[in-house]
This record gives sequence, structure tokens and C-alpha cells, in this order.
Amino acid sequence: MEKILIVDDDEGLLHFLARFFGKQGYGVQTCSSGQAALEALAAEPFDLILLDYKMPGLNGLDTLREVRKSQVKTPVIIMTAYGTTDTAIEAMKLGAYDYLLKPFDREELQRIAADALEVNRVMKEVVSFPGHVLSPAVPPKGMVKIVGNHRRMQEVYKLIGQVAGKDVTILIMGESGTGKELVARAIYHHSHRQDKPFLAINCAAIPEMLLESELFGHERGAFTGAERTHIGKFERCQDGTLFFDEIGDMSLSTQAKVLRVLQYGEFERLGGKENIKVDVRIIAATNKNLEKEVEQGRFREDLYWRLKVISIHLPPLRERAEDIPLLVEYFVNRFSHEYQTPIRYVADAAMQKLQSHSWPGNVRELENCLRRAVLLSKGDVILEEHLKLEADQHELQWESQEHLLANIDRKLDELIPDILRFSGNKTHASVIDLVEKVLIAKVLKLCGHNQTKAARMLGISRNTLRHRMKKFHFEAAAP
Repeated sequence: MEKILIVDDDEGLLHFLARFFGKQGYGVQTCSSGQAALEALAAEPFDLILLDYKMPGLNGLDTLREVRKSQVKTPVIIMTAYGTTDTAIEAMKLGAYDYLLKPFDREELQRIAADALEVNRVMKEVVSFPGHVLSPAVPPKGMVKIVGNHRRMQEVYKLIGQVAGKDVTILIMGESGTGKELVARAIYHHSHRQDKPFLAINCAAIPEMLLESELFGHERGAFTGAERTHIGKFERCQDGTLFFDEIGDMSLSTQAKVLRVLQYGEFERLGGKENIKVDVRIIAATNKNLEKEVEQGRFREDLYWRLKVISIHLPPLRERAEDIPLLVEYFVNRFSHEYQTPIRYVADAAMQKLQSHSWPGNVRELENCLRRAVLLSKGDVILEEHLKLEADQHELQWESQEHLLANIDRKLDELIPDILRFSGNKTHASVIDLVEKVLIAKVLKLCGHNQTKAARMLGISRNTLRHRMKKFHFEAAAP
């Protein structure tokens, strides 16, 4: 259960917030002063802190300064009825995650708190990889592993180790589900910025205007609905690491502004005129071929080269199938521990099924499949029946071929007696010629008698096609 510490000298507000978050399943502790909050933090860690700005004794900003000395990564949301821009900026400079204006809008309160808790989970969940962090078979709470012994994964580990401690921009490439965010977080956890923020943003999931506001922030009145100054991720992430997921989906106008940050370390909030200086490390990821996107004018070439100081390419799971047993063991151990289920091993038939699947969704698909299997298993063994695999393109194609062969088999059952009656002792040659003649005639008609297209569709050379046409007395039409 995630724990929230709420600090305010208003007893009525404390009661309201304790009930509000308690109903959502969070553990809640309240304090009425900054000093009491520091004592509570000394006794146990929290996942989120809501801190009033104006309190007797230690005010919110003074308390925040002390909190940052012990709870470096815990998000702190400042609550204030005095919502000036100066208050917000001062809080951000001291490391606050965001600020809330009193009286609260419940939806905004819930959204900001949920976002902050997600950031807390990501920052505190350490990502390890072979050769750098000793990890037990079942990692302790707050640790996940990148798993695999394949040669290409070894190259990935080597690169992470080489570049994590250096302030360079990194581009991570690979299909969806290959673990690009895990690699980004591993780089963060092994960098000198590990005690500073790590914020992620999915460029494909946010509309262009909202994406710019999320990244750069906006001033009050910058656009319709901008009722307060909003601090963007670049400012929140000062001295930390900002992860752009699916950067290939970012619009060209936003790309230009991100490029400016990379070149000059500065930007302007939407609706603002002040240049804001930032020191943020950028890690980007994409499942697109950015070189092709550049060629087609959908991605800026100058930004591409700025991002690709170091590039890491993650192989799809189908190209490192020998890692599947290792991944299965890791996920089964992890989920059986998480859900308190006594899974001891995976049945041979189930493992064979897992290894024969081509995993179009990559490691994420395998993870979801095994999570479901662990939850559905009633004993200590995962059986084949516990595995639900989505039919991929290869399997669909195979099923289509099987269906075609079944149809051909039924037709041949009807035709074979007639073929045997009229072909005499040359059955094989007669059938082959008959099938080939009909096939070529149909393909030529389908291709408008264009021999080049027909040869390509048949999988033979153009000279071979001409030879067959001459043999079966076809007239040459289009070349």
C-alpha cells in the first residue's frame, strides 16, 4: 500500500484529505506542523507528501528544504491559498513536484497525486542488468531486472555501463515491448543524476498543444483554460533525466523547441517571454526508423543527430528466442512472489508453446502472458492450458496455408479418379503440366499479361516464364 503524508495546520482540511485518499486505498498519515512532519519522515518513508505553504513555525518551503535532505526522491506537492507565480517557482527550485491552489478541484487533486505517485514508483524501482548489480533470483521490492544472455543483449549491457555515468544524449531504438523504458531507467539509476528526478513523457499519447504545455509549461492566460501558471517537465526535471518515449511521433514544431533546449539549455513557457535555463539529461526512444522519417520530412535531421550521440538498439524477442526460458523463470518467480502463489515450475508442453510463439508484442507480451498464467494456475505448475497467446501474423499465415491445403485436398479427392482414367501411365507428368498450365494462365490474366509482374508473382525468372509459355502455346502479349 502506498503511503501519503499530509501536512497542514487546518484540521478540517486534514480530515477531508485523509478521507479522500483513504477511500482510494492509500495509507494516510497527517501532521499539523512542519516539525511534526519531519519527525514522521524520520520514523518511516512515504511515497508522496502534500505540504501546506503557510504554516506557523516552519512554513512549507522551509519544511521542503529539510525534507529534501532525507527524502530525496519522494514527490512533494505544495498546497497554497496564495497562488502567486513566485511561490510556484520558488517551490519548484527547491524540488517540489507541483503545487495545488486552495480550494481544491477534486479531479485535479486526484490527477496530480496519481501522476506524482507514478513518478515515485519509477524513480524508486531500481532497474538492474547483468554485470552491474547483484540481483537475487527473486528481486527485492523496488528492483526489476533486464534479463537475457543473448550476444546482442550483452552489447546492450556493455553500452549501458559505458554511457550511464556520462552526460550524453542517448537514443534507444527497438520495436514496441522490447524494454526501451527499462533501459532508460537503468541508465538513470547508474548515473550521477540518480538522486535527481526521472520524468517520462509519451509523445504519442498527448496532443501537440498539450505536449508543449507538459514539456515547457505555460503562463496564466496563455490559452483558453490556462487559469494558473503551469510548470512543465523541463523545469520539474532540473538536474535530472527526462525520457521521451516514442519521440518519432513528436510534431515538427515541438521538435524545434526541444532542439533549442538541447543546443542552448533554455526555453520559454507558452505565453511567456522569459528565457528559462535548465540542465536536464535527455534520453529518447522510438519504434520508428528515424532515418526514414528524416528522409520523408517528418523528423528534423538536426534533432536526429543531436539525439543520436549514443544509440542503443534492442533486438525483438523472436531474434533472441534462446532467452525465453530465462525470461520465463524470472517472470514466474517475480509474479509468484508478488501474488503469493506457490508456482514451482513450468510444464514442458507449456514451455514448448512459449518457445514456439513468435511474440509480436515482444517481452511485454510475454510478461503479460505469464502474469495471467500465474494468476490462473491452481497448483504449483503452469500448464499449457494456462497460457493465452494472441495469434500473430506468422500463425495467421500458417493457418491460412493450412486452410488452403485442406481445400486442395478435398478438390483432389474429387478429381483424382478422372485424372487416373485419362492420363494412363503418365499420371505424374500429366498432372504437373495441367496444374502449371492453369496456374500460369490465371496469373498472366491477373497481371494483365505483363510477363515481368507474372514472373515475380510466380517466383520464377522471366526467361523461365517465356519457356513455359512457349511449351503451353501461350501467345506473348505484354513483355
